[in-house]
Amino acid sequence: MAKKKRKKGNILKNILLIFVILTLMLSAAAIGAVIKIVSEVPEIDVNILDNLKQSIEFYDKDGNPIANLHSGENRKIVTIKQIPKHMQYAYISIEDERFLKHHGVDIKRVFGAILANIKSGSKSQGGSTITQQLVRNYALTQKKSYVRKIQEMYLAIQIERKLSKDQILEAYLNTIYLGPNIYGVQEASRYYFDKDVEDVTIAEAAFIAAITQNPGIYNPYSKKNKENPDNYLSRQRIVLKKMFENGYISEAEYQNALNEDIVASLNKEKTKLTGNYSKYHWFIEAALDEIAEDFAKKYDMDEKDAKQKLKDGGYKVYLTIDTKLQEKAQEIIDNNKFYKGIPVKINKEKLKQNENAKPNPQAAAVVMDLNGEVRAIIGGRGLGAGSFNYAAGENAKMPPGSSIKPLTVYTPAIENRVVTPSTIINDSRDDAEAIEIYNKINKDWFPNNYDKRCVGPVTVRYALEQSKNTIATKILYRLGLDTSYNYATKKFGLSTIVKADKAYAALGLGQLTLGARPIEMAAAYTAFANNGIISSPILYTKVEDRNGNIVLEKSTTQRRAISEDTAFVMNQLLQSVVKNGLAKSADLGAMPTGGKTGTTENNLDGWFVGFTPYYTCAVWVGSTREPEVSYIKVSSLNVTPIWKAIMLEAHRGLPIKQFSKPEGVVEAVICAQSGKLATENCPNKYVEYYLSGTEPTEYCDIHSLPNPVPNDEQNIENNNGTNEENTNDENTNDENTNDENTGNTDQGQTNTQGNGQSNGNNQGNSNNIPPTR
Repeated sequence: MAKKKRKKGNILKNILLIFVILTLMLSAAAIGAVIKIVSEVPEIDVNILDNLKQSIEFYDKDGNPIANLHSGENRKIVTIKQIPKHMQYAYISIEDERFLKHHGVDIKRVFGAILANIKSGSKSQGGSTITQQLVRNYALTQKKSYVRKIQEMYLAIQIERKLSKDQILEAYLNTIYLGPNIYGVQEASRYYFDKDVEDVTIAEAAFIAAITQNPGIYNPYSKKNKENPDNYLSRQRIVLKKMFENGYISEAEYQNALNEDIVASLNKEKTKLTGNYSKYHWFIEAALDEIAEDFAKKYDMDEKDAKQKLKDGGYKVYLTIDTKLQEKAQEIIDNNKFYKGIPVKINKEKLKQNENAKPNPQAAAVVMDLNGEVRAIIGGRGLGAGSFNYAAGENAKMPPGSSIKPLTVYTPAIENRVVTPSTIINDSRDDAEAIEIYNKINKDWFPNNYDKRCVGPVTVRYALEQSKNTIATKILYRLGLDTSYNYATKKFGLSTIVKADKAYAALGLGQLTLGARPIEMAAAYTAFANNGIISSPILYTKVEDRNGNIVLEKSTTQRRAISEDTAFVMNQLLQSVVKNGLAKSADLGAMPTGGKTGTTENNLDGWFVGFTPYYTCAVWVGSTREPEVSYIKVSSLNVTPIWKAIMLEAHRGLPIKQFSKPEGVVEAVICAQSGKLATENCPNKYVEYYLSGTEPTEYCDIHSLPNPVPNDEQNIENNNGTNEENTNDENTNDENTNDENTGNTDQGQTNTQGNGQSNGNNQGNSNNIPPTR
């Protein structure tokens, strides 16, 4: 009997021993597994905020925020001091009541979650503290597993040892996902309530904290929740109750928050700043390219990497944009009324093969002030973000047609005293000079005029007004291609002109190899309105990092392109193009306006580049160069009304301002037919402007009675109206402008037959010259 008892006791001892051994083995295995899991934990950088992606913000010329841009995570980092206490307490109440007491892991919550999971047979209950959630959001994946949970707990304890509670809460409230591409409480406050986080109420803070559990389910903008707001309001009320029970708000605050109408407070626009990006994307994308280039140069990095760093780094960019003008200009460019009557031929079979092709004309515009600050960029019509920018894109190069003539022909010829505004040149394709040029350039080309007509001897002023290709070519021949090329590239800064463009068709008529960029054309024309000073275009003035430090600054580069005297003479000539020539429909009435039209071969492009005492503006309308799909025939008449509409908006409320004549410019009363000093018998006479020393000294020999005409005679037309400073506060408006269109078009087209004939229209009799108006 004793032997049996002894045997039974040994069995129990063995079982106990085996249990202890198994327990130790399992414990050792568990400890080993935990050690292995912990050893595989990624090293965590406690400088969490420095490593978070943050949206780049854009501000307008007046410093107002207008848009932000992000690459997947729309976030604006704020400090714990900027986050109101009731927002902090809302999160502590609903996400981690013992946050201020534990050291990263709440053991009570962990065991509670384990029991709940055992009962439910799932892993739905996580029991994660705010610190653990921060670790998961920042360093780990969202996948639910016991391995991740162990790593999460380990890292949470490590972070608690290195960071204060305020630092942990600050990082957490900047990392959490709160809606479609919305990260952090600052962007959530903007998205849901159109305000900064420091301005949210207790009720609004409770709402944001409430949706954290599942922003998709509790999204107030979903159809389901719009129909039944109680889906999210019920959870918001739970947050408020917990805040009250935990002593974070008083009973009065609790009741007031319950009574607050959250539905009415919601931001109906949803994404005020992010949504605005689509409004201003032409400008912002062009600016971002410019900034990335400058950033890469300054900090010696790849331009692509610089752009990504800018997008994710929380930078503030101060643009030169005038948002009202940008929006109005886009409306104008998009308005179909400006494109009615433009012939469009469509290849239906090709269009079926390429449904994305756009048979409609495209258009672009750039407006900049005389200091080079760009106020509006419209890169196209009917195009979204990321589309080809016809106004400021690096590859936006379209043939400028005759709009290049002031830069390559008339300005250098005036400044180098090759011609004066009243020099008489024969508008002919078969006179001695034309034949000389024809023979000089391999007997294969001499240009025709847009209307295939030549009218005989005319002044340089009239030739520019009517965009005479024959005379532009003759002036260019007298001037020399080298001088013209140097003015275009070095003085006016047209970067797209290449050596192959040192030719008559290119420099005389704008048939450039690559084309011209509207933004560069607008910049070049600043010289005519700004006393010969050309201003390089800039799209931003400064860039700040997330801490407010200036990392980039930019101011326009100004340099003298031409003399002040030349600029004024050209200014007056180009005003005459608007008052008397092909650009009448661009006239802004009392506001002095000058510019030049341009139409290219086959009418694929129409241009108008012009200026006032305040702005320059370049507008292009044309084909997208998809001839297999469509052919579009445009003229400058399609462009000038658009230019006028945009510039009326730009000048709204501005007082009338005049250009002042410099001392180096002299006036003379000229006969429109002879180009010499007028006599009392000259029927058509006007005041002309000259560089001092180039004014005519001989009197008209066409009309009798060679008596000099005083400069102040009443019946003389002054081509620029007046050069006196106008102190009238009259504003530019629609009532003081002339919408009348001329019946002319301006085409830089050529005749390549090389026969030197003028089609019987070359009239040498000066009596047939249309009078200069």
